[in-house]
Amino acid sequence: MSPRSSEFLKAAIRRLAAAEAAVKEDPSTALSAAYYAMLYGARAALSERDSSAKTHRGTWHEFRSAFVESGKIDAELAAEVQKIQPEREQADYDAWSAPIEEAQRAIDLGHRFLAAIEAMFA
Repeated sequence: MSPRSSEFLKAAIRRLAAAEAAVKEDPSTALSAAYYAMLYGARAALSERDSSAKTHRGTWHEFRSAFVESGKIDAELAAEVQKIQPEREQADYDAWSAPIEEAQRAIDLGHRFLAAIEAMFA
């Protein structure tokens, strides 16, 4: 894995650990951190192809084109990951109090997603 991709993946792992640490005390922060872990995982994968995007939406579009449409990443998993973005936006911008179950679901999804990214480049 390239140094830049490795940086993104390490950031993803740190964010997921932060989400786990915050889930009981602040589920909204945990949900946000889990989303960012997945975003950084997608950016790590794109970096391996010397590709990037400036926005979240662009990152997910490029990720789908490069990895989901080719069958390298499960389409259902990628769709689940993208469904977290509106919840993250509510938590970050609308002061939405995420239920602990939603935050935990995002964390669990983050683990599955990062495992898929790591397996793709193992």
